[in-house]
Amino acid sequence: MKVEINVIATVIVFVFGVLVWIANDFVKRHVPMTAFGVLIACFFANASVLLPSSSILIAIEYSMVINPIAVAFFGAVGSALGEMIGFQVGRCGRNIVPRKIYKWLENRMKSHGYTMVFLFAVIPLPFFDLIGMLSGVMRMNAIKFYSVCFIGKLIKLTGYIWLAYTVTTLLG
Repeated sequence: MKVEINVIATVIVFVFGVLVWIANDFVKRHVPMTAFGVLIACFFANASVLLPSSSILIAIEYSMVINPIAVAFFGAVGSALGEMIGFQVGRCGRNIVPRKIYKWLENRMKSHGYTMVFLFAVIPLPFFDLIGMLSGVMRMNAIKFYSVCFIGKLIKLTGYIWLAYTVTTLLG
């Protein structure tokens, strides 16, 4: 019975992710250019589990209009909150993972789990959702996961916003 409930919860969260991905363009067009707006847009961009969407482009676009420091901060808050959807998918789907694979993952994630979360949050690769799901499967502390993810996203967004500002300044 517990496995069936976990499967249902995983499907519901995944369907939510697909709906968020579909609504992402609407959100980008209709969310106002404010710090709260960047938080909402980055949340929607990162809440789509296993579907590509870039909060980097959203943050760069917003940073051309409002304070870039606020954009980096609120973009990182929204991005990390969005990644919690993948984390929750992993947490709900824990019993679906075969025992042998779970043990293998457990050995890898126990010693390097938060380091992996940080590195994959900083590096702009599209498969961070997998790291979030693995973190949920391994029952990482949700607050620590969010904190490490937030710091990585903040560094990434700050770097890209600074790069975009520098390039636009040089090009005039």
